[in-house]
Amino acid sequence: MIRKALLLFAAFAFIASAHAQFSVYGTVTLDHLSGIQSSPVLNVLSPPPCTGSVTTGCTAYKNSVDPIGFTGGVTYAIKNVGPVLLSADVRGVIESYHQGAQANAQGAGTRIYSVLGGVKASFHTPLRFVLPYVQGSVGYARSNYGVLTNAIAPSLNDPTYPGIATQGNIQYSGYGGIDLRIAPVLDFRMVEVGYGVLQETGTYSHSYPLLSVSSGFVFHIPPRQ
Repeated sequence: MIRKALLLFAAFAFIASAHAQFSVYGTVTLDHLSGIQSSPVLNVLSPPPCTGSVTTGCTAYKNSVDPIGFTGGVTYAIKNVGPVLLSADVRGVIESYHQGAQANAQGAGTRIYSVLGGVKASFHTPLRFVLPYVQGSVGYARSNYGVLTNAIAPSLNDPTYPGIATQGNIQYSGYGGIDLRIAPVLDFRMVEVGYGVLQETGTYSHSYPLLSVSSGFVFHIPPRQ
């Protein structure tokens, strides 16, 4: 999954280098994924008498996890509407963190892999080097929510971990941020804040709120005038 996401990002970067209306960005991203204690996954993992939303196998679980990773994407400028520049955006997020939702151990760790497409609106300001924006995106994500173990776990004959595989989700997210122009070819993405939901699409249907904070750089090829 990670290899495919990196290859996809590299392909977009190659395309961007050949067209003036493209920009390529990369950021470090910190997520806050919550809603874990009310997840139906924990009820499946919890054998009686430990069934419930807070404990699994008599192990306490936190309600949230905070994985950190990388966001890479490509933005294509469509048209100006007054002071607003409308663009199409495609991004991928890779997060794999050793700490899971177990209260007293690392456990399964936390993983989120997503690919999102959306529409971005950037606002021209009197200060040419300051470019705020908002964006709405939707796409597909896979996550273990900090609790699911690898699918090979049943081979270990450990009934505590039945080996539910990483689950598929529809992700909806809104973003807002500020880019600072450093040079015609380069912006500093000072901050981007996002809020959305991972909506599990399979057996364990559940909504996990997702808050993100990112910072990084945006490259324009060729340089802007």
